[in-house]
Amino acid sequence: MAIKLIALDLDGTLLTSDKKITTRTKDIIARAMARGVTVTIATGRMLRSALHFARLLASDAPVICCNGGYVGKEEGAPVFAKYFDPALVREFLTFAYERNWYVNWYSGIEIYAPEFREELFAAYRTTAHFVVNEVGDDYLRYTENVPQFVLRNVDEGINVYVGAVREHFGDRLVPQQNTGTSVDINPPGVNKAVGVQALADAMGLSLDEVMVAGDADNDYEMLEMGAFSVVPENGTPEAKERARYVTASNDANGIALAIEKFVL
Repeated sequence: MAIKLIALDLDGTLLTSDKKITTRTKDIIARAMARGVTVTIATGRMLRSALHFARLLASDAPVICCNGGYVGKEEGAPVFAKYFDPALVREFLTFAYERNWYVNWYSGIEIYAPEFREELFAAYRTTAHFVVNEVGDDYLRYTENVPQFVLRNVDEGINVYVGAVREHFGDRLVPQQNTGTSVDINPPGVNKAVGVQALADAMGLSLDEVMVAGDADNDYEMLEMGAFSVVPENGTPEAKERARYVTASNDANGIALAIEKFVL
């Protein structure tokens, strides 16, 4: 069947190493959209950042962000959302604060953190209107509608944090997308495949009509869900094992080449 929905990971996939979308990629995606194909973002990033890059593609489709924990737009009811219980948000934030860990968390288009540290948010340097709400020790006021936490540590790595989270919280929290300096924390049962499936269902599409693309560990479920899966050459070996097609790297217009080959 013809592809009618394309869901694209950002970092390492749609975006180049300098966090931009090439002109060639924009042009190819515009051609696909002109044929009626819906193109959206599927990312571990927050809603504001996902929407920013969707707008650069001139896409007004709901975005899949927070590793599938939220599917929707800036306004209106989400297609899908899975939030932590506020009591668990309070427990986890207190756990992180007591250990002097740097944690940020999302609610809607907003991002909250004890304070802003520029070196921790290098990936967001090309996101317009990116602002961190600095809440200091007043974190217990911001516990509603939270789909994701992110722990960050650029100095010592993050694996010690992950071990402590798993030991204390068990299966109530799910660490994923461990970059070595940051790790996303999501509710159980949340991943990008869940978000893609929710959007496909809302559009009345089968997975035969869906293309997905990603490069890393938080893409694995999405890549193996049954959609047409694309991984750039720079992807992890485990991601490429799950791909139906391995394309050129994110710095060599890999996504444009795949869409041109299989969609146009």
